[in-house]
Amino acid sequence: MTPMPPPHPGPRTSRIRAAVLMLAGLLAPAGPAQAQVERLLPPVEAAAADTGWQQFHKRLAGAVESRDLRFLLSIVDPKIRNSFDKPEGTRAFVEQWDLEPAKAKDSPVWRELRAMLRFAPAAVESPAGERMLCLPYVAVRWPPTIDPFLFGAVVVADAPVFDRPSALATIVRSLSHDIVGVEDWELPDENPKITQRWVRVALKDRVGYVAEEHMRSPIEARACFARRGATWRMVSLTVGGG
Repeated sequence: MTPMPPPHPGPRTSRIRAAVLMLAGLLAPAGPAQAQVERLLPPVEAAAADTGWQQFHKRLAGAVESRDLRFLLSIVDPKIRNSFDKPEGTRAFVEQWDLEPAKAKDSPVWRELRAMLRFAPAAVESPAGERMLCLPYVAVRWPPTIDPFLFGAVVVADAPVFDRPSALATIVRSLSHDIVGVEDWELPDENPKITQRWVRVALKDRVGYVAEEHMRSPIEARACFARRGATWRMVSLTVGGG
């Protein structure tokens, strides 16, 4: 699979994600119980040997970079599942993501898809028994016993944890694919001239700071794809656990 470059460090500015986080209370201080969970959520690669998926992934990644609306809509399943109380279908998909031709270039869907496509897919079976490939793995493999509104996953190996929101601060430990309590998803760097954003995490014995691009929330956007004839179709694109 052609790897996608990591998203540029910076605030997660999606209006949809911001609304979900506010409703979920993720920006409020976390309770002490957060630090008691010690679980790993390792990445998966469910399609390494599927050349058709690899080619599709590469084509989709290129379309996202060029904001190719025609290609995106061509792979949307006519009955695509959308977020929350949105109806199924392409029309609701276009409305949810502001994909009318005059606004499509500025749609948040490109940012969300670009962030997702840096991950390999996880295999999921639909209620009807259909095999799907879904990404990112964080959303679809999240342990059901862990509150998705209070925790997040480290999505890289050896992510440094700092004692302050600064790359110049002291590294207190490293985390590799850990599930950790989250107290704040978007903190600015202590140097106002630096655009890096930080996630404040609750560990067993202290609070630490992890670079935002090294973390992922299970309620962020996730997409699932299913094979339809000779091609792949996007059968869902949801936010907030929908």
